[in-house]
Amino acid sequence: MLPVSRRQFALRAAAGSLLWPTLPAWLLEGMGTAFGGNPVRTDGATRKSIDRGMKWLIGAMRRDGTVGTDTFQPPDLSCTAMLGLALLSEGSSPQGGLYSRESRRLLYGLLELVHQRPMQLESLSSVTLVQRKIGMQADLFLATLYLSEVYFESPGDETEIRQALTRLIKQICLTQGPDGTWGTDSWAPILGTVMGWVCLRSASSAGFQIDASAKRVGEALIKKLRERPLKEEDNWMHNFYKDASSLRVLYSLNYRDDPAFLECVNRLLTVAKTDSRPFELAGGEEYLSFYLVTECLLKEPKPEWQAWYPCVRDHLVKHQNGDGSWSGHHCIVNRTFCTAAALLTLLAPNGGLTTSEL
Repeated sequence: MLPVSRRQFALRAAAGSLLWPTLPAWLLEGMGTAFGGNPVRTDGATRKSIDRGMKWLIGAMRRDGTVGTDTFQPPDLSCTAMLGLALLSEGSSPQGGLYSRESRRLLYGLLELVHQRPMQLESLSSVTLVQRKIGMQADLFLATLYLSEVYFESPGDETEIRQALTRLIKQICLTQGPDGTWGTDSWAPILGTVMGWVCLRSASSAGFQIDASAKRVGEALIKKLRERPLKEEDNWMHNFYKDASSLRVLYSLNYRDDPAFLECVNRLLTVAKTDSRPFELAGGEEYLSFYLVTECLLKEPKPEWQAWYPCVRDHLVKHQNGDGSWSGHHCIVNRTFCTAAALLTLLAPNGGLTTSEL
């Protein structure tokens, strides 16, 4: 175990005061390097928007540390995990930060939800909106991502977190298909596959063994981009989240010079500059995809790529609700999910999550 938290370790490494350790095999499978990029400052309007969003999310929390799809709603594992990630990205962990007390409560609440969650789909008493839209394992992906990120931020709770992660990782690895994906049982299965990769990557970085293939995920996603039908070109609701989320995986798996990857980046930049619909009419899939692609494009020094974050940031600030939340306008309409995802995007330049290291 590292003598400092993972986020502290990442910050020191970025500053050159630590050498990177040998990465686990799952992280190395097919992966290139992805360091570099220019720092992005957070202006006053963005900081105010973040503060209002965090205040709304904290106000939506239940006494047990969980959060529902909106205020005064029953606990939802996906939304609770998203709030946990937003807290970590803001700088609040169970051991410190402005919202450390809330972060600690959320950790315990989420662990209880994971404990209650049956791993076999036939044992589920109900299916959530996030599961219907991203995939039946979506809540497990998000819980695994959060627990992997908070693992070294919670001294004294490592054993319970490790037990929960071991159970989650086993189920996620077992459900990866032969083609590297996580099924087609949802509206946005590509986003589900991306989140499967993202959460296992974070778990691998935390030192957990991963019995799944990162390489096959990349092969499946680049194949989709290369075979993208021309007739879908103008349908932003069906294409934007696919393009944006796929970039997150392909960037780290060293497809950055592939013509299909570069064409995808250009499409996203064009849409962000010329089409306001993905922002005005965003659902949870788009909000999450904003964050995933922002993690990539912030790292690159190319001027045209650096234009992405300011553009998306300004759209998000503009379309924030008066109470500080963000609303989903189709598919995933959960305000807690959308608000947390929007905050992850606005906070991305801070590098608060170690998922953005590579």
